[in-house]
Amino acid sequence: MKRTFLSILVLTAVLITACGNANTPAPTAVPVIDETSSNSVTAEGTLLPGKTAELAFAQGGVVKEILIQSGEWVTKGDVIARLIGYESVQAELAAAKLEQTLAQQALNAIHRNALQTSSQTEQALLKAQEAYESQANRWNLGDEDKATDLELRIEDYVIAEEDYREAREKLDDVLHLDREDRKRKDKQDDFDTEKENLAEGYTDLKTAIAANEKSLDEKITDLLGAISVLEAARELQSRLDNSNLDPEILAAAEARLEAAKSYVAGAEASVELYELRAPFNGELLRLDLTVGETAYPMTPIAFVADTSKWIVETKDLAEVDVSKVAIGDLVSMKLDAFPAEEFTGKVTEIDPVGKLYLGDMTYQITVALDEPDARFLWNMTAVITLNAATD
Repeated sequence: MKRTFLSILVLTAVLITACGNANTPAPTAVPVIDETSSNSVTAEGTLLPGKTAELAFAQGGVVKEILIQSGEWVTKGDVIARLIGYESVQAELAAAKLEQTLAQQALNAIHRNALQTSSQTEQALLKAQEAYESQANRWNLGDEDKATDLELRIEDYVIAEEDYREAREKLDDVLHLDREDRKRKDKQDDFDTEKENLAEGYTDLKTAIAANEKSLDEKITDLLGAISVLEAARELQSRLDNSNLDPEILAAAEARLEAAKSYVAGAEASVELYELRAPFNGELLRLDLTVGETAYPMTPIAFVADTSKWIVETKDLAEVDVSKVAIGDLVSMKLDAFPAEEFTGKVTEIDPVGKLYLGDMTYQITVALDEPDARFLWNMTAVITLNAATD
């Protein structure tokens, strides 16, 4: 009878418990890493911000100003400090940028005015042609036997120039035909021949001018001047490419712009020697610098860190344990500074190259912490523990 009564009490207690939990959600289970497991891996490490940098001036100098103090947040590119002499190199940079702007504007103008340049070149050629014809119409060789070599060469040029213009006009009349059309090809061949003859005639004329020792009368002088202007106008027109640009002028403008860009790059490099800038967004943890003191080249004087993320890098993970670790493994961590608290993270990197530590071969792994903590400090000692998966 007692046994039956006890059974009823037990059954009643179970029912009451079940009813009491009907509207209460079951607590979420928190994964616990068993540090006593045979597969548990433990290693000591160092707590570090997710991104760090030790900053130094590339060259020595006297500190002129400090713009950001220790403990302040910086944005990538912010100037932390400058050296005396900064103003001079900054002025040089401003001059370099002005020259680059002017060079770019000049190049843009060449492209923008290409059509106008072509039109002006054509007009100059027409005027030169008219001036030449006016002088050539007055030319008369006279007695060939009594003519000087220069006069003979002038005569050859006048004849070659007339043949050249006639061939040019005949070619213009058939340019509407297909390039492979026989008539057009014949006229093109004729023009090319007369063009060569004219070039040879002009070369011979310049040679004769150089060799001439006699005084020239006004008629010959005027004619030679007109020939010179005409040939210069033709040469200028022939230099224009399919975009109506003079390759020589274009090349000079492009070279000027490239030189200006190099000038700017050099000036910017000089400015960088006088400034200490933040390499990324973060906190200026420490600045070992005062105005007026001498900063030595390549000597770290500022420490910047991105403290929005923290990692732990191990230093004594044995080679017998590293094979048990995989990217993505969950990790629990304790800091010597907070022995009663536990932090969590995940393995993000395994260094494949081992190194000796206290006589043993060890491999470094990197653990990214799940959450940052305002109390974290650079280089705190940490101990990580994870349960490696069994094979």
